[in-house]
Amino acid sequence: MPFSSLTIRPSRKNARKQRHKITFETWAIWRTNAYRELTCPACHTHGLMAKALDASPPFEPRKRYALFECADCGTFHYPDAKPFEYESRKDADIARKFYLEVGAGLDAMIAPLAWAEPGKVTSYLEVGGGYGFSVDFATRALGWRARNIDPSFIAGVGARDLGHDHVPEYLSAENPLPDGPFDRVLSSEVIEHVTDPDPFLAALVSATSEEGALVVTTPDAAAVTPDATLEALRPIIVAGHHLVIFSADGLARALKRAGLAHVCVKEGDSTLYAVASRRPVNVDFSARPDRSIYRAYLKQRRDSLAADPALFAGFAVRYLKECVHSGAWVEASEALASLTRRWKRDFGFDLERPGQIRPNYVENDRHSGRTVREYAANYPFNLAIALFYAARLREQEGRTREAVEAYKATDRAARSGSRVFESMFAACRETEDAGYRARMHIAMLTARTDPDGAVQVLLSLLPDRRRVPEDLWEAALFQVYAAGALTGRLAEVEPLALLVQARIEDVLMRGGTLTAAAGYAAGGLGRRALAADESEAAQRWFERARDAMTEPGERNAFAKYLPPGSNRDSAHLAAFDHNPEATGRALIMAMQADSGERARTPADTIRNWPADHEQLSAPVAFAMGLYCLNHEAKPSEAAIWFDRCEARAKGDDKLLALFHKALAHQAAGETEGEMQALSALRQAEQSDAATMKRVLGSRLAELKGYNLHR
Repeated sequence: MPFSSLTIRPSRKNARKQRHKITFETWAIWRTNAYRELTCPACHTHGLMAKALDASPPFEPRKRYALFECADCGTFHYPDAKPFEYESRKDADIARKFYLEVGAGLDAMIAPLAWAEPGKVTSYLEVGGGYGFSVDFATRALGWRARNIDPSFIAGVGARDLGHDHVPEYLSAENPLPDGPFDRVLSSEVIEHVTDPDPFLAALVSATSEEGALVVTTPDAAAVTPDATLEALRPIIVAGHHLVIFSADGLARALKRAGLAHVCVKEGDSTLYAVASRRPVNVDFSARPDRSIYRAYLKQRRDSLAADPALFAGFAVRYLKECVHSGAWVEASEALASLTRRWKRDFGFDLERPGQIRPNYVENDRHSGRTVREYAANYPFNLAIALFYAARLREQEGRTREAVEAYKATDRAARSGSRVFESMFAACRETEDAGYRARMHIAMLTARTDPDGAVQVLLSLLPDRRRVPEDLWEAALFQVYAAGALTGRLAEVEPLALLVQARIEDVLMRGGTLTAAAGYAAGGLGRRALAADESEAAQRWFERARDAMTEPGERNAFAKYLPPGSNRDSAHLAAFDHNPEATGRALIMAMQADSGERARTPADTIRNWPADHEQLSAPVAFAMGLYCLNHEAKPSEAAIWFDRCEARAKGDDKLLALFHKALAHQAAGETEGEMQALSALRQAEQSDAATMKRVLGSRLAELKGYNLHR
């Protein structure tokens, strides 16, 4: 395949200059100091509208546009702004590299293809589809007749690069496409750029078949509030680029006015998602195309488009990421090896030696474009993301030292990459996120060998806490503190003690249950209280630690700090200990009667059994899982018991255990365990769909994530 005319050829020469940073901020200020007589473009209400804010567009800080809010439907619009010219080719090669390697959210782009009865779709039109990734996926992975209608320069580039069907025009109701109408029409993040949405919607409706559905996504006006940060507002208000910011009500009214009687609008993540049709359509906004199909598509396009460095990097890193997320570790190893060979040839660095990868960006205020180009020629823009998933793979393989080095390289690449993107007036949240996550993984992996260093890593993240993934922050906080406090290094982890204490007490105050990780941290607080001669506080923390444990040995390790008689129902427990068979039978009968009270005593006894106890049968393990999930609200422990049941069960019982394990992981918010269980369920369905339907049937709908992969 020949290189695209917009390809930046890799260079092995690295810039080494002193950094001089200049930044420009999009300006916005709330000012309800004016009223104008206007007509809302969404609901057509006419009257006086209050100004909400003044904002400057990117690249034009001296301009000011006033944003007005409709009191009837809540839609915002800029009455004085003109449509932005999207035909610009300035720095198109840099823009293409950024988009292909980090900017394009492929997963989000293809999600709408599964929202509304995808099995009935054979033809697909995307209006304003830009580069055209979703059209490429629909054509090659789903077998649909698909095309993109978009007059922009980048749309033509994408059509040439990917080889899909492209019409370089604006869609209009008066000039329909000759091969229309289409079963599915998508317009994603386009309608906000249109001054008058009615003619645009009329064109979309005319392209949609009588039995088909129109899908629209656009920024959500509900996210435009005075307490929102500028960082959150910037991609929504984008003065001079976004002309109308719809509310859910305003968008629904506009779609119905266009002649679509059945409208479903969902708010989420500062975005509105809408499906509209002439006839009723089943809509599931959580649905996604099958992950195995998506993974195969990424690999196929990585290989078929490998001649182009940016296309290769974009598909190769996304493929590596998808393999890691899916737990496909063998495929992930191949993906990393392929990436390592190619980048070693193109850029001269070796992903197997991350300690030597030290990207450096020195901004020059007089020649910022030149320095960005030098960086782009020497490093892929998605380097930090690739290093992060390489580190995840090494961690999974038990190669801890190599994983730590890769996470450190991730942090370096994320910092330099973010500076580059700032110079481009761009941002990549995934690159920033990779840097934050890498630092937390470093803290967790070094907690035992260097607790003081791990503590300093976590403390350095406090100024950016709102950007740090909440689940990983909690895991790192608990693990680092427990690793030091439970090994006699209380002084080194003392700076985290109040953070850990507040976190645990917040969980308990909200009626939640402690995970095992929180339990270990609670045990660390118990050791801290003992050292301070606070016996009552120590007992309270050790009780919490004991109750959070799922393994007998772990429970006993904390129970030994408690005074005699502190265990509940000790006499009943002792009686059950002498008759394990009766214990299991009692638990099963209690759960059959759905009596959590009757199940409590035998369940506490079974918790102390070793994992290979001869009386721990599949039914007993399943009953323990149900008890933990439904009566104690301990989904993490429930997942362990369902896993033990799955290991012992056969046939239909094995499938039931797997289903409940996925439910438990989902309830606990344990993403990796949930993904693995969902993957196993999909494999079971592919091998025997009839059995899956007979055993689980409609219960699969209880798994919120299951349809994400269909």
